[in-house]
Amino acid sequence: MRAVLAVDLLRRLFLFGPSDEVLGLALTAAESAGGSPALATAVDALRVATESGIDAGERWRIELAAEFARLMVGPAETPAVPYASFYLSPSRLVMTEETLAVRRRYLDAGVARRSDVRIPDDHLGLELDFVYFLEREIALAQASGDDDTAQALYGRRADFVRNHMSQWVPQLCCRRTGSDFARFRPGSGRAAIGIAA
Repeated sequence: MRAVLAVDLLRRLFLFGPSDEVLGLALTAAESAGGSPALATAVDALRVATESGIDAGERWRIELAAEFARLMVGPAETPAVPYASFYLSPSRLVMTEETLAVRRRYLDAGVARRSDVRIPDDHLGLELDFVYFLEREIALAQASGDDDTAQALYGRRADFVRNHMSQWVPQLCCRRTGSDFARFRPGSGRAAIGIAA
């Protein structure tokens, strides 16, 4: 269950940015972060960055949110493109066959997105949301003693992370280096990569 909290923090960070809720979760998630040692260390780095930023005051939060938007949202060209298709397709375009392949993975797991969601399926936040779903389902299966289901879900999660996310998330994290978001980025980038460990 501990890894579920760490993945929840990451999915919220990449879907919603560094909101007050996400920053609060960063402060508490390190205490219960599980999964790989790399993930636990990275979540702790997020906690440390958040603590020092909060000590700097409200201006830090505003600057952090603005830098996150500049890097990952726009309106101008974003240095950190949060879509798998950008890194995995030869054309470096978004909404390619890679996006549809991710959608098929979601559907194969019984996960369907609402039609009013306008974010492409291969957005990092949505992929982390899928991993979060799988982590929760694994925890529920384990809690009910259904080891076969837990193993099948774990295999699905491992395949998605190993054969898909690990192929592009490290590239995204490298692109983000050198920004003002680096005050928060080391933990978020290492944590996103740490999911694969």
